Amino acid sequence: MALHQTNHREHLFDLILNSPALYELLKQLSQLHPQAYVSAGAIRNTVWAFLHGSSFDLKYSDVDVIYYDVLESNNHVQQQLKQKLEKLFPKQQWDVLNQAAVHTWYRTENGEKIQPLQSIEHALSLWPETATAIAIRLNPLGELELIAPFGLQDLFELRLCWNPALVSYVTFKNRVDSKQWLQQWPKLQLVDPKL
Repeated sequence: MALHQTNHREHLFDLILNSPALYELLKQLSQLHPQAYVSAGAIRNTVWAFLHGSSFDLKYSDVDVIYYDVLESNNHVQQQLKQKLEKLFPKQQWDVLNQAAVHTWYRTENGEKIQPLQSIEHALSLWPETATAIAIRLNPLGELELIAPFGLQDLFELRLCWNPALVSYVTFKNRVDSKQWLQQWPKLQLVDPKL
């Protein structure tokens, strides 16, 4: 199993290194904010597209950028980073979030606050589906670094698995339906949590 995960990791890094637009985003981001990661759809869709025999065009897609800074008392760094990224990549839609501040505005389905998140990994461990809970950055040595609390198996096996840590199955299913993933990526398999 460990060998399998290593292969997925190497495969993911190869895909990123061979995706000029995504690699350029990571390079620029590492210079603007060395602790920030590209996460979610940009990474996931690059893999899904490859596994469907095509490539993913980042040009007009949303790119999620996350970082963790418990000392940031307002959204100044977050807003500044977003503005710099928009200037460098004006065709992209940017979603930049300091995960240390998510508890100040996020509410659960029943309206309750969540506890402060402890790290990027903790934040990712709460995301609605396992295949999306991925973050990658270029570290100061120019090496790719990965955070994937659920591993990469579901991502590479095209399995849409609900993560029950924060949202209900209904919310997860509504998300899958609204994003039309099963239509866009026909090889995806929606995993029934009851099985």
